[in-house]
Formats: sequence, C-alpha cells, structure tokens
Amino acid sequence: MRNQFVIAVKEQDYVRRLADYVRDSPFSGLWQLTAFTHEEAFVQFLKSGYPVHGIAAQPCMLEAAAGILPEGVPVAALVAAPGQFPHYDELLQYQALPGLLQRMASLMAPASQGISGEQAVQVIAIYSASGGVGKTTLARQLVHTAAGSGQRVFYLNLERWNAVDTWLEAGAAQGDEGLSQLLYILQSHPGKAGEWLGRHSKRHALLRADYILPCSNQEDRMTLQSSDADAIVRAIAATGQYDLLVIDLDEGLNELHLAVMELSRHVIWLVTEDQAVQRKSQLAYQYGMQRFGERFRLLEPRLQLVVNRSDGRLYANRSIFKPAGAFLPDTAEKGKGTSAVLASPSYMAAVERLYRQLVKEEGGAPIADG
Repeated sequence: MRNQFVIAVKEQDYVRRLADYVRDSPFSGLWQLTAFTHEEAFVQFLKSGYPVHGIAAQPCMLEAAAGILPEGVPVAALVAAPGQFPHYDELLQYQALPGLLQRMASLMAPASQGISGEQAVQVIAIYSASGGVGKTTLARQLVHTAAGSGQRVFYLNLERWNAVDTWLEAGAAQGDEGLSQLLYILQSHPGKAGEWLGRHSKRHALLRADYILPCSNQEDRMTLQSSDADAIVRAIAATGQYDLLVIDLDEGLNELHLAVMELSRHVIWLVTEDQAVQRKSQLAYQYGMQRFGERFRLLEPRLQLVVNRSDGRLYANRSIFKPAGAFLPDTAEKGKGTSAVLASPSYMAAVERLYRQLVKEEGGAPIADG
C-alpha cells in the first residue's frame, strides 16, 4: 500500500503537472497523492483525522493549518526562495520535478519505514449506487479468480447488512470473533491488530481466500467511521500475508466510501442495463463531484465502470459518466449453500478477462487528489 502524501498549493495547474508526472514515474507505486488548492478543504481534511505520512504545502496553507498538523508527520514548506518559511523544512516549489520528488522522498523516508509491509498489497473496491446488481457475486468471483492465479487474497465485506453467512460453511459465522472485536483491538491495542488477525481470520476453502466475520454488534457497523475503515484496511495490509485485498462496499456515497476508494488501486463501479440503476449511478457520481470536489475528481482514473447482466448491445448508445470497461453476462450461481459461491462458466470467463485487464493496468497506478 502506498504512502499518503498531501500537497497543498493554490495553483491548480501545478497540481495537475505534479500529479501527471508522479503517475508516470516509479513513485506511482509508492505514493498516493492527495492535493488541495483551497485552505478550507486542506484544513477540513486534516481535522477529519485521515492517516497522512507526509505534507508539502505553501506557507499560507501551513499557517491556515497551524495547530492541527498531525504530530510525527514530516512537513515541508513549498517556497519560492530559501529562507521564506524557516519554521519547517523548505522545498523549492519551482524546480525540476525529478529533483523535487527526490527531496519529497527523502522527507517521507521515516514514514515509509512505518508502512513498508503494506506497500505490496493492492486494493480493489467493488461499489454500486444500487442494491441487487450482483456486487457481492462479482467480489466473490474476483477473489476466486485472483486466488487461482496465485495471489494471496483477503476478502473484506464492509456492507451495512452483511449477509456472508448465507454462503459460508455451516456454522462458520457462529460463536467467534469478527469485525466488532477487531475494531475494539484497533482502538484499544492497535499494535496487537496483526496478532488478532492471525488468530481470527477465516479461510474459505472454495474461494481460497481469507476473511473475517461480520460485526457481532450491528451498531458497530452502523457507526463505522472513515478512519475506522482506513485502520481496518491498513491493519490487514500490514500483516504482510496478502497480495490483494478485495473490499465489498454497499450502496451510498459518504466519507467511508471515499476513504476506501482513496486506498484502492481500482474501484469497480457496477451497474446493469436497468435505466433506474444507471440513473442512480449518474446521481451518485454527480453527488460525489459536488460534495467531495477535487478529492473525488482525481479518483476518476481509478473508476472502472462494469455493466453486469449485459452483452453490451443495449448499453452501446448510453452514457453514465464514462465508457464501460467490461460487460458481464447474466448468470445463475452454481449449486446451493457453500457451493453457490462459484458462478456459471460464462460469468467466470468474463470475470477472468476483467481481472486480467486490471492486472495489466497495474503499471499505471492512478494518483488520488483531494
């Protein structure tokens, strides 16, 4: 998993140039760049408590955030000339980008050591603005496909109404610790989260992947915050036991969804041919742009629009917010109970193609903005 690096400057063109350069450089696999061009948004982001591993900002931005900069996080002032803001390490804002990035890398070196175990983990989030479109079926099949290709996979279901017990082995969801207990560990003894996961993660024989049980107290899920979701993902990644984390999100679009999307290499946005489903997706996308602004806009390269229950013909003349990247056929799951986690051959083949497409795109990791 990549370092969370925050840039705060007033020039939007500067942010675009820097983001484009990082996206095509080796730093794309190491950094997730979150950028702000307004003081208010920068301050609000810091107040929200999102994990940050490095900050580079213009003096006016740092002055606006005085008193709320996170402790222990490397901070540099982006200055026009040396000595302009000596309270912090200074970086010349206008210099050759390779040199600037090397200086930033040096600045972030202490933070990088703290999450080195996470950097190899790729995160794929599966999202839909509507229920009942086949999101969990896709998540399960994607997990199975990745595991079959040799990946070490963890499946994390963050739906409010988590029904994994309908396809788990008989009795698997009874009488053991799950997400509620992990949240308690993360809040009270965060250093023991890896040990807890080692004891309580489950193994699904057919999916060939690990998972944890849902919240035993539903209120824990209903009150789950974006910072909680971030901590859960990072705890799983930090174990060093997994190559891929597949996260099953529910419908809606709030700070929790955005936090998970910002941690993800790819966000599969699932729709169907149904016009109501597509309209809801349009509205959700518009809401994301309106509410989250730059943070949501620079997530766009990660969004992979996938049309389920479709051969592509009806969708050909429609537009939601971007072209569809894949089409998945209508499918009936094979078998009942635990065997129903695997889908029909045509669906399995389509998901295999989607997975290969995502793997092929790994070299050009998108960069977050905020």
